[in-house]
This record gives sequence, C-alpha cells and structure tokens, in this order.
Amino acid sequence: MQLLSKTKTLLMTALTLSLMLSGCPSEEGKDTKNTSSSPVANKSTSNSSATPASNAPFVATKVDYKPVVGKAGGKRTITSFSPPKTFNAYLAAETSSNDILGQMYVGLVYTDPLTTEVKPELAESWSVSPDKKTYTVKMKKGLLWSDGKPITADDVLFTYNDIINNPDIPTNSRDGLLVEGKFPKVEKVDDLTIKFTTAKPFVPFERSGLASIIVPKHILASLIKKDASGKIGFNQWGGLSSDPKSLVCNGPFKLKEYIPGQRVILEKNDKYWRKNAVGASLPYILEYITEIVKDQEVEMIKFKAKETDSYFLRGGQDFEVLKPDEAKQNFKITNLGPDDGTLFIMFNLSTAKNDKGKQIVEPVKSAWFKNVKFRQALAHAIDKDTMIKSIYRGLASPQISDISQQNPFYNPNITKYDYDMKKAADMLTEAGFKKGADGNLMDSKGNKVEFSLVTNSGNTTRDAACSIIRADWEKLGIKVNYKPVQFNSMVQQIDETLDWDAVMIGLTGSSVEPHGGINSWRLGGRMHMFNMGNVEQNKVWKSRETSYEQWEKDVIKLWEQAAQEFDREKRKQLYWKAQQIVSDNIPFLYTVNKFALVAARNNIGNTYPSLNGGNGLNTVNWNSFEQFIKE
Repeated sequence: MQLLSKTKTLLMTALTLSLMLSGCPSEEGKDTKNTSSSPVANKSTSNSSATPASNAPFVATKVDYKPVVGKAGGKRTITSFSPPKTFNAYLAAETSSNDILGQMYVGLVYTDPLTTEVKPELAESWSVSPDKKTYTVKMKKGLLWSDGKPITADDVLFTYNDIINNPDIPTNSRDGLLVEGKFPKVEKVDDLTIKFTTAKPFVPFERSGLASIIVPKHILASLIKKDASGKIGFNQWGGLSSDPKSLVCNGPFKLKEYIPGQRVILEKNDKYWRKNAVGASLPYILEYITEIVKDQEVEMIKFKAKETDSYFLRGGQDFEVLKPDEAKQNFKITNLGPDDGTLFIMFNLSTAKNDKGKQIVEPVKSAWFKNVKFRQALAHAIDKDTMIKSIYRGLASPQISDISQQNPFYNPNITKYDYDMKKAADMLTEAGFKKGADGNLMDSKGNKVEFSLVTNSGNTTRDAACSIIRADWEKLGIKVNYKPVQFNSMVQQIDETLDWDAVMIGLTGSSVEPHGGINSWRLGGRMHMFNMGNVEQNKVWKSRETSYEQWEKDVIKLWEQAAQEFDREKRKQLYWKAQQIVSDNIPFLYTVNKFALVAARNNIGNTYPSLNGGNGLNTVNWNSFEQFIKE
C-alpha cells in the first residue's frame, strides 16, 4: 500500500511499490437519489472473478474494451495539489511521486485492470514449478532502456538483490516480498531468463512479486557501494533537481523537465517496447504534463476552464457542478463505485526514544493513545453519516476495515463503531477519564486531555472531515489542536521524526489482492505507521526502539499465513480473523469510503476508466501508453 496523497499508483506498478501514504483526493459524495445519472460503470472485477493469479482456477473478467489505432502527437495535461517528493522509484512512498514514476517504470508483469489477469510487460512468458516455489521468467528480446542500452536479466537481478533486498536502502517494496522473513532467491539463468525461488509457496508472488519495477544496473550499480561515511549514493539519487537524462527508465514516458512548484513534464520514451496493431511505436502522446496547484478547488477550476483533460472528483459537490456541463464541455463523468482506498485517523502508539533517551511521544499522551478503550471511545464519536451527507452528498459509505470493501477477502462482519456520543462518554469514564468542572476531559492523574490533529493541506474534503470530528471530540471535553500541514512534511513526521499525536491520512488498497497491505502490519515494516521506531525501518532506532503489543504480533502472523494458503476459503478465514483483531484493537479509526468519480474529456482516445487502474486519476491514466488525442 501507499500513502494516499493520494492517488493510487498505476496498478501495473502499484502492487510493487505497495502501501503508500496519501495526500490526494480521498473524499466526497452526492445525493444518492441522483446517482442514477452517474451509473456505476467499468467496474472490472467481481468477487468471483478477482481470484489471485496464483490460485487456480482463475477466471478473467470479460470486457468490451478494444483499443483502436490512434494518431501520434499532442499532449495530456492533468493536475496534482501535492508535488513529487522524489524521482527515485524505490524511495517513493507517496502517490504524488509514484503517480509520475508509474508512467516512467514498469516490471516483468502487470495486472490488467479490466480483466485482473496477470499479463506480461518486460516478460515474454513465465512458468511455475509444481511445488509452487520457483518461477522461471523469460524476458522479451530487444528491450531497451530510454538511453538505448539493452534491458537484460542483469537488470532484474540487480533490482531485486541489490536494491529491494538492500538493508541500507529504506524502500517499502521489500516487505511485500518476504516469506516468513526470507527474501526470494533470484538467479540469472541466461541473459534473458531469471529464476525466482521463494522459501515457501507464496500466493501473491506471481501477481505482485514479479511486478516489481526494474531499474537500470548500468546507471545505478556504482551507487550502492558505501562511501567513507557509510552512506550509499542511491539514497540521494533521483532528487527533484536531477538532470532528466540521468533518470533512465523503461516505461512509456521519461522526464523532460521539472519546474519546482509548477509542473512535471514527461515526454514520450521512444525506446518503450509496445507497438500498436499496425506496428507503430507507442505511446502516441508526446507530452504528459502534471500541473502542480494549490488545492483541490483549483484542480476543479482548471478542469472547468478546459485547461486540463481529466479530473478526479472530490465527491457530490463537484458532481453537482460538473454534471450539467458534460455535453457542452465534451467530457464524461464515470462512477466507479466505492473507492478501494482507506481514510482514517490514527494515534501515535510508538514508544521509541530520542537520542537523549527520552520517549518521543509525551508519556502522558502515550498512555491515552495506547489505551484501547480511549481509541474505541473516540471511534464511537466519529459521525460518518454526517460526513457522507454533508461532504460527499451521499456518494460514500461507512468504512470499517483495512481491507477494501470490493476485495474478495473483505470481512463485513467485524466489530463496528457506530456513532454514539453517550457510549463514547461512558467508555471514557470506564477507562478512567472524567470531565472537570470546566468541562475539560481529565485523565485519572488529573491531566487535561489535549492533543494535536493534522492532515495534509490543500485537501478540502479531509479538512471538512477533521472539522466534524474535532467538533464531536470537543463535546467530550477533549481539546483538539487542528492544523493542516504540507503533505511531504506530514510524511516526514510519520516516517522519520515520529513527533506527532494524531493524523488523518489515507492508504491505497486493492479490489483484487490484499497482500499489498502487509507492510502496514509487519512490525519492522515501513508502513506500520501507527507504531514506528524499529531498527529495520531506520538504524537510528537501535537501542531505543518502540515496543509492540501481542495483537500486533498476532495480526502479522495471520497475514503471513494467508500469503501461503492456496486454499481460497482457508485464506479468506485467515484474513477475516486478522480484520477482527484489528477492529477490536483499532489502530486506525476509519471514516468513510467515497465513491470514485472521474471526469475525462471525450477527445482522449482509448480511455476506459477502471477502479483497478489505480488511485485517483490513474483510474483513467492506467493505459496512457495507448491513449491519443482525437482530431
């Protein structure tokens, strides 16, 4: 999973880049009585067909989409209110970076968003051994990097062994490839053949393990060696001031120019392998531009002004404004149904210490946050119905689980925290809290309950959600100091400094395979956001690490067992049990699941929006390599 700034990275690379933080659209709605004018469309999977590729039998979903031959030329322009943080694909952990990198890099395989089949990208073919532990992959001949150098098995070997499995590189990608803590053995058979061997049979490996994006050995090999200070150059490579020519890639587009705070311009990679039906090189589009804007409101203004060609709606209020102009402005709004990401508030449960040996989270606050009754009480004080009606205009539903509602392994029967202010107050009393004469909530030691709540600035729907929640929590006597911050700064607080109290944030998800979310539950995973401070995440935590509760250990054990269970029903029960444990201990206080509404100009050829294409605008941009501008 990734932090949602965001959009969900293109599915052909998202399952590799995994869990990401997000500062992008993850909200809104519209009156349900009006949804008939925006029917659910292009939802390319159902629970019966979304079988992971490693499970047999796999039945692909049938769709009526067939790309037509287009004309080369033109450009596409979209917007983002969060700038990229890096151009290094294996250091990126947020969608604002990965949405761009997803256009620049590809892996051996990808998941077709329309059929959910695993299909070849850089691979020509692959086979799986009878014991389901060895995958032998044959690559296509004649593949080239954007600088004209050949793409070979050496690049694949380098990517997996020297980048992903490098303990000195803080990448999120390693967590999802571990089987009982062991990384797959990756071997070169010949220049175009690679063999992967997992420690045990591993259900998600074909779909997500083989999809890890491949990076160029000839560019990066010299950057993985430690310098005199013990640092490696790779961790500084791909900064925002990088020379575009140094960012050698293998996807449909390459970086042409980045103007900080203004725009990212990608241009056609003429070395990309795909051809159209008549043998012409793809992509058709010559430039792919992301304009960086102040906030979501500016995004909509630019779309209405025809300055951009697509827009991911915040929800119902945008639908009400845009729907009447569909025909006049030559665009179409598609309702893809409930989004597969999550939106929640989390409290900082870390007990890690700073370099002076002092706990980073104030001990008084830490005692509140780590009290499960405190978290459960506040979950009962989240008014999801009001959010759905006032923010999303009815186009959303209550969210209860870390696994997406549309995923076949979603458990609808777990503990739910209905809005009940009396119950919330009673639970706080049971936990030792009580209101003082001045109306302020006090803990059992007489400390006033006060903490900060942040979310990413520019996200108007999250801002509205935080306002609703803050108002109710203050009715309980809690002082909530709310302050939106720049998304990348918020990520840095969560990942590095750990100096935060409560955060509203979102994670990408999947309606096909849940395993991409495992790095939220690995104790040393880089996305175990609510309890960071493990030496596996950063060596600075050595001798001052955080502590873990038994339920955290139980959850990751179940997720690891599920990844090895090929019996579909047994696998489902493992995920169901894990979801119940998470719901009982509530590290994430879930809010609502918005409907994915996307608008795209009708002059973009070969568009077929799909929820499986990725988060946000990636629902439209997943097949940018074959899109074209109609005359």
